[in-house]
Amino acid sequence: MHLAWVQTRLTIRYWRLCPSPCGVPFQSALFNFQSLLLVILLLICTSTYIRAVAPRLIDSNKQGFLGIFFMSARIGERLSPYVALACVAMAVRMLLS
Repeated sequence: MHLAWVQTRLTIRYWRLCPSPCGVPFQSALFNFQSLLLVILLLICTSTYIRAVAPRLIDSNKQGFLGIFFMSARIGERLSPYVALACVAMAVRMLLS
């Protein structure tokens, strides 16, 4: 009974600090489109940078869950002008909001 009360109090305290429009105390980046785009851009840029610095880390995992990093590094290499424009557009959007 005491643990449930503490968890409820912490949830209410967190919600008061960070209220969201829908009333949910925590919102994932998957449900906010701008945050989802930011996470994808950061994944692409980070994977491309790691592959340029240490290619053995990215190239050894081409399949499975870690293959996401290989695919995002490949996207960053082949579409680098578009990724750079998307990063600049996201930065401008974040500065203006």
